[in-house]
Amino acid sequence: MGRGRQKAKQQKIARKLKYLTTDTDYDELAKELSEQEPGTGSPDPFADVDDQYADKDVDSAADADAAKVSSAAQEDDLDEYAKWAAEAAAKATSGEFPASAPAAPKPAPRKPIPMPMPSALKPKKS
Repeated sequence: MGRGRQKAKQQKIARKLKYLTTDTDYDELAKELSEQEPGTGSPDPFADVDDQYADKDVDSAADADAAKVSSAAQEDDLDEYAKWAAEAAAKATSGEFPASAPAAPKPAPRKPIPMPMPSALKPKKS
């Protein structure tokens, strides 16, 4: 079979796949995908991991206390920042900060650089 025929056949198959509308039964597909062999346990793949680490919850309570302490430290940092920001705003509005220096004057615009013109485009002198 020549390349032209082969390409035409591939295009025909591609069009069929692209435009063929089949009604997919998603409920049936979900049932098929969720089926397990008998005796394999729950459908949740992480259920075993949860059971394995269930006794670690005692340690997580200590971790929660440590998290509370660190969040309190963050709040203190935020309070200090808020105080500093309020003081800075008060100074800015009261005129305590020196006024900013006036902007430097803009330099005068420069003359444009003359562009060379080809002799063929120059106006002819009579």
